[in-house]
Amino acid sequence: MNLKPKFWNADKIVSFSAILISLATMGVYIYQTHLIQKQQHASVMPYLMIGYSHHSNEHFNVEITNNGLGPAFVEEVNVYFQGKKYPNTDLGVFFYDYNFKRDTLSFGNSSIIIGTLIPSGKTIVNVEANDRKNADKFNKYFRNDEPLKLEIIYSSVYGERWRARGGFTRPEKLEN
Repeated sequence: MNLKPKFWNADKIVSFSAILISLATMGVYIYQTHLIQKQQHASVMPYLMIGYSHHSNEHFNVEITNNGLGPAFVEEVNVYFQGKKYPNTDLGVFFYDYNFKRDTLSFGNSSIIIGTLIPSGKTIVNVEANDRKNADKFNKYFRNDEPLKLEIIYSSVYGERWRARGGFTRPEKLEN
């Protein structure tokens, strides 16, 4: 009689099943960890919007609003005008330093500089004109054929980088 032992005995089936269940459990834990990480990133994601408003022709302002859930850490502020980039310049600096000689403007401003923290739900008025003459001048800068653009590059708590550009456009995520 030839009693050769079978390869698949009860011990091997139970052992193999335990290994498969362990691998499946590890896969589920890895996937859950990934989902938790995505949720954490989304729960602190800043969402900057740059908007221009020209109310009743007597008021013009440029507002930066963080509509996200977390703070925005400003890394870079640039102005683009007539095909030229003015690096590390917000609108107040641009109009005071670069454009004041060409056009006399009267306005108020709040500076946005590198290192500024914009908390969730906060709106900063970067420039504001409160009379008809100056509001019309500002409106022309932002509504002409080559409009003036403000660009803010910012990061989240987790270091994800984003770029916001004027005109209520969606922020775009940048590669790190």
